[in-house]
Amino acid sequence: MIIAIANQKGGVAKTTSAIALAGLLAEEATCLAIDLDAQGNLTTGLGVELKPEQPTACDVMLGDAPLPKAITSTNWNVDLLPGDFSLTRAEEALLKQANPERLYRLKQALKPHLKQYEYVVIDCPPRLGLLTLNAFATVDWLLIPVQCQFFALKGLQNMTKTIDTVQQRLNPQLRVLGVLPTMAEMNTTLTQDIMKQLRSQFDDLHIFDPVPKSVRFPESNMAGKPIHHHTREWRLVQPYHNVVRKITLLEP
Repeated sequence: MIIAIANQKGGVAKTTSAIALAGLLAEEATCLAIDLDAQGNLTTGLGVELKPEQPTACDVMLGDAPLPKAITSTNWNVDLLPGDFSLTRAEEALLKQANPERLYRLKQALKPHLKQYEYVVIDCPPRLGLLTLNAFATVDWLLIPVQCQFFALKGLQNMTKTIDTVQQRLNPQLRVLGVLPTMAEMNTTLTQDIMKQLRSQFDDLHIFDPVPKSVRFPESNMAGKPIHHHTREWRLVQPYHNVVRKITLLEP
């Protein structure tokens, strides 16, 4: 099962969520995490420091290295296809190509190796470029993190329109796993109102319980650990357990 974590808006705890979910899924099954963001935060957030000669997602996307050569291990039983600033070069190269296959580079690279993994988690860039479209063309499911602020609701509306277009033109099999509210100021009127708005405006989507705002998340990212390895605070881990529970109950 291949799952993308995506939102066209940045700063919504997308990478933090990808790290948390990959770490939890890897507790029970084989899991590959893919860093498609040129910031490389998924890579550093899983505790991986790239060596100069290490192939990355850029090399795989451009056909310069096979997937197995680029995959590196982590301390959390998660295999990682790392990403770094070189992904900007990959996107620029894909932009220059007119061949429609440029949208399926990731899918073609992954296909021969999918039997090795029960789950693949892809961290997408915070924009709708060719790297994100490659992810959308590859995945079965999409999880949309949304910051608990009112202006995020409009961004979610734009995201759902994008998904409709992708389903029509690129990947008819793409399905939305749900919306994950993040950085929530718990038990405040604002968060309660936003949750009501999400459930009323997007009643066709599953709205997960919100992830609380906490300094523990940036701390865990800096430490290179998934959140459940960094803290015992169940209130921070439980929302991600809820997502994992739904993932494991779904048909591939």
